[in-house]
Amino acid sequence: MNIHTAIYLVGISLLISACTNLPVMNKPLNNLNITALNVAKAKTKTGRSDDLTLVLTFSGGGTRAAALSYGVLEKLKNTPIVINGKKRRLLDEVDLISSVSGGSFTSAYYGLFGDEIFKDFEKKFLKRQIQTELLKLWLLNPKNWVKLAPAVFGRSDLVAQYYSEEIFRNKTFGDFRKNAPQIIINATDLSVGKGFSFMPYHFNWICSDLSSFPVGRAVAASSAVPILFSPVLLENHMGKCKYSPVLWADNDSKKNNKRYQRSLDIKKYRNVKDYAYLHLVDGGVADNLGIRSLLDMVAYHKNSMWNLLKSYHMTKTKKMVFIVINASNATLQNFAKYRRSPTTQEVLQSVSNVQFNNFNDDTMDLLREKFPQWTAQIKQHRCVEEKTKHCDDIEFSLVEVSLNNLKTDNNSFLQDAPTSLELSPEVVDKLKQSASQLLNDSKEFQRVLKKLGDL
Repeated sequence: MNIHTAIYLVGISLLISACTNLPVMNKPLNNLNITALNVAKAKTKTGRSDDLTLVLTFSGGGTRAAALSYGVLEKLKNTPIVINGKKRRLLDEVDLISSVSGGSFTSAYYGLFGDEIFKDFEKKFLKRQIQTELLKLWLLNPKNWVKLAPAVFGRSDLVAQYYSEEIFRNKTFGDFRKNAPQIIINATDLSVGKGFSFMPYHFNWICSDLSSFPVGRAVAASSAVPILFSPVLLENHMGKCKYSPVLWADNDSKKNNKRYQRSLDIKKYRNVKDYAYLHLVDGGVADNLGIRSLLDMVAYHKNSMWNLLKSYHMTKTKKMVFIVINASNATLQNFAKYRRSPTTQEVLQSVSNVQFNNFNDDTMDLLREKFPQWTAQIKQHRCVEEKTKHCDDIEFSLVEVSLNNLKTDNNSFLQDAPTSLELSPEVVDKLKQSASQLLNDSKEFQRVLKKLGDL
């Protein structure tokens, strides 16, 4: 056998091997899980206080965002509170985490493994040379050359497989802990031009089973930076099952509110002919803070926070606290000093920074502006429907954990950290410490802690 024949036979065997290992696609709903959908109620609190609803959002920003979010979880773990006479960790009161891109690594890991995150997440992800390992995966493994060559696999498919096997232990959404907060992992659907969330409601709209979907693949979609990574593919199974999702939103109201009407674009998935597939990229393209998916949840419930609280059996809530972790890099690279053209990586980094910096403040303002409306809705409906004592006792709070607010020399040092999946252990440690410092320095967070003692 000559060398050319040997190479040919090896290539054929690798191709056959690749084709027998196709990317994992989302499964359609079957009769069993349709029944479960119709019977099961929205996830309720498990051992958490009915009086407090605590929501965390983890921004994008690669390992920088993952480390800052991890530092916040660590701080909440070490923050004791007393609610209704019971001493607990503030971390145990978290009801929901909405995450984007780099922040999705932390939220998914915590949702799956709980306090194990404080034992092994640094070794598994934060202080691991992820980018170097991915580069080796692409360049040094001949099997992956064959996979990518016929477009059987995209780059993100290889990444998703790596995340599933190396970080998330091949777990699916059905493996999330029963007492975990609800975890929402956010991506962006290029065809619809808005966010798509890995949550039951969105998966119901494509008639697909979320419980069997790999968590690592969802995180790969959430962090698939355009151009660097290929989109993650989902199939729209609408029409293949008898389940029809409920859209609480009312087309007759808020006709002039473009933001409200934009949230209803999810109805486009009913048109399977034109939207047969979803091509998902980094969630930061639509919203880098993980906030807009929460606003959409309210919109789906006729734009009423009261309806949403009823759906999740949380009508006794007295304090709703949002802690927004914003790891965006506010520092723009100074190209004006040099004549040379910036590299592709520098351009992509700067484009992301411009996009995030321009819209993050608007998104924060949008959330803050909703508080008076939501407060009025809860007071009005709860005092009519439940007529309980102190039915008008409701307060919203917004705590921002942002590198922009650091008061030490670490500010510029950490903001200059690249948006990548590989940082030095020193930078990771400083990010963790900064999360604790930012919460200690936050007047709103300290006010929230003091108010919790009154419950």
